[in-house]
Amino acid sequence: MKALDPERPFEARLRRVVGLGVELVEHSSDAILAERTEQRCAADDIDDIGVDLMMDCQSARLDHGGERRIRAGDVSVLDYAQPSQVMRSRHRAIGLILSRRQVCEALGADLPPLSGRSLPTDGIGAVLRSHLQATLVEAPRMTPAERLVAIAAGVEMTLAALQAEHRGVADPEQFAGGFYLAACRKIERDCADPQLTPEIVALSLGSSRASLYRMFFRHGQSVSAMIWMKRLDRAWQMLTGPSHGDLLVSEIAFRSGFLDQPTFNRMFKRRYGITPREARNAAGGDFPSA
Repeated sequence: MKALDPERPFEARLRRVVGLGVELVEHSSDAILAERTEQRCAADDIDDIGVDLMMDCQSARLDHGGERRIRAGDVSVLDYAQPSQVMRSRHRAIGLILSRRQVCEALGADLPPLSGRSLPTDGIGAVLRSHLQATLVEAPRMTPAERLVAIAAGVEMTLAALQAEHRGVADPEQFAGGFYLAACRKIERDCADPQLTPEIVALSLGSSRASLYRMFFRHGQSVSAMIWMKRLDRAWQMLTGPSHGDLLVSEIAFRSGFLDQPTFNRMFKRRYGITPREARNAAGGDFPSA
């Protein structure tokens, strides 16, 4: 409808990464008031579903089945077949635009009860945020085939998150690829927590432990083994990189999710064939060794 800062020329930017029946978009602009009226909805006959992650914004309000405030980090569900109005300060957002058919097949129902709502900030919702950001950042360095795979995984995570919000639980068998990637990202992000277990991973994604085990088994992997592998990978990076040279080996073990150093030393040597101290010495740094 109008720009909200009359003192400067209006600026906006849109970037699109096109997948199979879906688009990953980044949009940013100066402060703006935008409205999608009933007449506009009827005239253009667009009925896509958008899932929008607000990255940067000082203030924003969305009136879409009810008015609410949008904060940075919120993921909002948008139904382009329904009227809406949004007022935003200067902002940047990314999101997915999906066909209504995809969403209806996942939910077993049409979307209106979810229009304008925010997806949860934890569990699969948190992993979805991370995946959307990473896909957009890395897209220029991916091959076309890799971009399709990354966007497809984002679609599965999105549909699973919508299904969980609609039904109270998502079906991991229906979105096995997205759930597997979400579980891997959850493990990689939280592996330094010594309390992280397969049960906690399953619970955070709204999955049963048995379903999580089956997903990893299909990839020839174990959930527990993946957790320990990511902890060891984290420790290796800290031991051989310059940014943690002031830490003792025992401190790195603890920061990587290990509660005692003997277990850490044994598992590290089993994976890499050398001890943590040998790995640090081989990196060529003058580091503390205890």
